[in-house]
Amino acid sequence: MSSTQYRFLQFCLGSLRAYACLVLAGSLIAALSGCSDDTSEGDGSTYGRGNRSVNVVAVPATLEKLTESVQAVGTTRALRSVALYPETAGIVTAVSFEPDSLVKAGDVLLQLDDRDERLAVRLAQVQLADAERLVQRYTSVNRDETNIPQSQIDTAKAAVDTAQIVLEQAQLDLSRRQMTAPFDGRVGITDIDVGDRIDTATLVTTLDDRKTLLVNFMIPEIFIGQVTSGTAVSVQLWNSGRPAFSGEVIAVDSRIDTASRAFTARAAIDNQQDRFRPGMAFEIAISTSRGEFIAVPDVAVQWGADGPYIWIARDGKAARADVRLVKRLPNRLLIETDIAVGTPVIAEGVQSVRAGVALNLQDITSRELSRTPPAQGEKDMSNDGA
Repeated sequence: MSSTQYRFLQFCLGSLRAYACLVLAGSLIAALSGCSDDTSEGDGSTYGRGNRSVNVVAVPATLEKLTESVQAVGTTRALRSVALYPETAGIVTAVSFEPDSLVKAGDVLLQLDDRDERLAVRLAQVQLADAERLVQRYTSVNRDETNIPQSQIDTAKAAVDTAQIVLEQAQLDLSRRQMTAPFDGRVGITDIDVGDRIDTATLVTTLDDRKTLLVNFMIPEIFIGQVTSGTAVSVQLWNSGRPAFSGEVIAVDSRIDTASRAFTARAAIDNQQDRFRPGMAFEIAISTSRGEFIAVPDVAVQWGADGPYIWIARDGKAARADVRLVKRLPNRLLIETDIAVGTPVIAEGVQSVRAGVALNLQDITSRELSRTPPAQGEKDMSNDGA
């Protein structure tokens, strides 16, 4: 190939490259012009120059009271309950009660052999009477002749005091040969029979005042201050299917259990009809109020990089409000946010909304809210446990 031909070929190749560059530049300019035209005729967002508004459905924010039910299981005990042991050892001579029978305070339940104690009481009574007669004799003599020294009289009076103490001790020993009921209630089963020899470690029976039953149950620490003395409770026998009845919290523990993060509450149950027994398990339900919160449709809450938020209508334009989720309820969410009750919250059309965009609020009276799918990068809250 000659040098002339080679230079001609280079010239042609350069011309082709220049032409290709011009075609590509024209295409880019046309594309940019098209984008600019589309933006100017857009939906009125802050990124365009048009004035079109976005059609949305807004629902006024409402104030709703959050009431939660706390459920627990507890075991009952009697208002007063004791296990009865004898105060002294001896032979049983009488058992004066039947199992599950009602007894009164002071009723004799058990009698031990008390012959020695009765003799000791009689002897103490005789000694006391003799000491008292001696003091009276000394006093009478001194009234007429004043011949007995005062020290001798004082010794006689001391003997009277000693005899009185001996008598009281004998009477106390005699009373310990009987077991009596400390309060009104029902006695339990006993294995003691007449003729048995028992001691202070022998369990005779139990005594329960079950006109009122007490139930201890655990409450999560989040409800501290909401469950107090006087709080009403609903009580139902465990797995019985019977109707629930009312009770009342009478005491709350002063400490939180560090293992369970809960505290103990005690409820009282009226058992005047004697339907229940100590030791039964009961289901306890308490309705507590956590206060009032803003309620919005669940489809109104969106998720962004900073967490959940909602769009609201303010002066005809869209504004974003950050929220904190409190509780999920059917078709709505309770939230904490800095908006007033009645503020229009955008529930439909949120995917077309941007900050500052003009809004065209639609009527919702004849339509049902539909769930809008979350935008790209936003979180679906359908399984959220707020």
